[in-house]
Amino acid sequence: MANNSSLGNRIVARELIIQRLLAHSTLVGGIYTMGYDECLVLTNDLWKKQAGGIPQHCFLLATAMIPGGAPEVEDEEIILLRVVGPAALPAEAELVQVREQAMREMVVTRGPEGAASSPAILDVLTRNEIQFSGIKAKVLGTFYDTDVNGSPLLAFGSDVETFYSASRYKVYKPFGDSLAIVASYPEITEREELARQEHGQRPSRVRIGSIRYSSTKRRRPMTAGREGDTSVPVKVNVDDFISMKTAVFGMTRLGKSNTMKTIATAVFQHAVETNQNIGQLLFDPAGEYANVNVQDQTALAQIGDQYVTIFRLGATGDEPGVRSLSTNFFSDSTIEVTWSIIRSGLSAWMTSGYVESFVSADVIGPEDERTDRSAYTRAQRRRCALYATLIKAGFTPPARFSSRLAVNRDVLNLINQNLTDSQASHFTTTGRGTLTLNTHNIQLFWDSLLAAKDANGGNQHLGRWIDSGLDAILTVYRGSTGRGFRLLEPLRVFHSAARDQDYASEVLQELISGKIVIVDLSLGSENVLQFCSERIVNHILTEASRRFAAGEEPYKIQIFIEEAHRLFNRDKMKAPSEADPYVRLAKEAAKFKIGLIYATQEVSSVDPLILSNTSNWIVTHLNNRSEVKELSKYYDFQDFAELTLKAEDVGFARIKTRSGRYIIPVHIDLFDRSKIDAARNAALRTHQDRTQETIGD
Repeated sequence: MANNSSLGNRIVARELIIQRLLAHSTLVGGIYTMGYDECLVLTNDLWKKQAGGIPQHCFLLATAMIPGGAPEVEDEEIILLRVVGPAALPAEAELVQVREQAMREMVVTRGPEGAASSPAILDVLTRNEIQFSGIKAKVLGTFYDTDVNGSPLLAFGSDVETFYSASRYKVYKPFGDSLAIVASYPEITEREELARQEHGQRPSRVRIGSIRYSSTKRRRPMTAGREGDTSVPVKVNVDDFISMKTAVFGMTRLGKSNTMKTIATAVFQHAVETNQNIGQLLFDPAGEYANVNVQDQTALAQIGDQYVTIFRLGATGDEPGVRSLSTNFFSDSTIEVTWSIIRSGLSAWMTSGYVESFVSADVIGPEDERTDRSAYTRAQRRRCALYATLIKAGFTPPARFSSRLAVNRDVLNLINQNLTDSQASHFTTTGRGTLTLNTHNIQLFWDSLLAAKDANGGNQHLGRWIDSGLDAILTVYRGSTGRGFRLLEPLRVFHSAARDQDYASEVLQELISGKIVIVDLSLGSENVLQFCSERIVNHILTEASRRFAAGEEPYKIQIFIEEAHRLFNRDKMKAPSEADPYVRLAKEAAKFKIGLIYATQEVSSVDPLILSNTSNWIVTHLNNRSEVKELSKYYDFQDFAELTLKAEDVGFARIKTRSGRYIIPVHIDLFDRSKIDAARNAALRTHQDRTQETIGD
């Protein structure tokens, strides 16, 4: 009968998921004072030694259950604790006195050799007594079993529903597989379990590092293999980072970029494995994402140019996967972009009347002349004069450049009259009065027009033909007022005669297709690069806003930003400029389902509105108390305040994710070639599977 009962208990115990938490754990003591928020644990030196030590911030498990046994229904729970620090026992004063006496005997009487050994200087009972000590632990919550449509699931509540006599709770230190469950909880959420049951979808988890409790990593002798198993993998839910805000805080060179590359690679691999298009945009101020860097000898671009596209200033298009961060200023199809760049580039000169008149001219006009023929032809005329001005400012036009404009016979005759015999043959129009100009004669045409204007200033035909907008452009072209066309010379870096599409539009198209896009900002002046990045963000937000207003499904896009304290600071958010794309991004990213991963050294500089809406937190070392104090306002980072301030180890971080229920101390893995290969191979497998499905169809 007893055997049957024992067998039944074992069967019940096996069915309880929470028993997995105790399967690999070591008894380290028991609770002698219990509360809803914290408790006091009695332990002793021998138990701590057998467990490989109990560092600060260590996870502990408190339960009335017996490992491997069938508990009472009321006891089917395990309380998760985090070590805060030492605690005084009720008889602590007497114990301290005994310890002091023992230490005096060991040092004074026995000398250095005695202090280095463990002689029986006290009787056995006293020695056992002084080895006991207390630990203060924070109550993080309760693990318990639940089920989803009949399938068992490990659940966690962020509190304690009730508690009984403290003497009933024994405390264990988890290691190995048991600690791995705690470190990567939840292995599967209720929503994911429902999706698994309905569609067979498995949750996507990726390793980000391993458990690390302290900065010190001393060598320990193996005790039943236990303490060596505390460095278990920490896996995070990739979905937590999609369409959410993620903050990466820490001092320079302590692993922020390493973490961001890990996230980007994990999201890419998740996207291809789940057949989703999730575009990722990384602004790369130091060139460490686009180029192989010294630290880890890797670059995201190594995933392959079919999956990663790099945009940079000065690119010629000859290198696979690398495109120019520029626009063809002589293309009618991108005239709106060109004019936007020019207007922004001349904003500092707007106090000059002739510049203000120049940027106020309409060089775009209606898309179709049937809308308004007069406005169309006048805009075409001004645009042609703009192209001549750009050439005069040193912009190189495409090899087959041409520009058309309508010229009436009276104006054309005045222009031809100012041509000398040594100049080109007279300008002629087609039957519809259209004149086509090219690189060789466009400046000659406008020079002749200005000469005709100077010679025939009162001519009514010229007066009507040269309206205020065209006159403003010709003032800059002539260069006789102020700096004239020379104001445009600094904008040549934005121009490439080889481009046939707006780079901002091209970036968005690459993101929509699910690629990783790296905007390499390591070359060029800060003002130029800032303009390029802002244009891209503005373009993405404009399209996202349009789709939102139209009720269309948003594109899945992730945007990675470094030095975020300069973009999301409090001053900007208090008095936001409507034209500031980063303020818009911070406020509207969630609405448009745009994921935002931002990195900075300064928590306090980021506006609280953004911090309060940040779902994922990855924190390494911060070097001053004011920053740590600001961080401590969020979640339980106060528990790690001193460690965050003191531990300067590269990659040592505290992590709180959206689906994670508590903060995990982690040593983040070094981003290496294996992660690149895993992402690339996943993409290649998916491509092959899709190809085979297409052939099969």
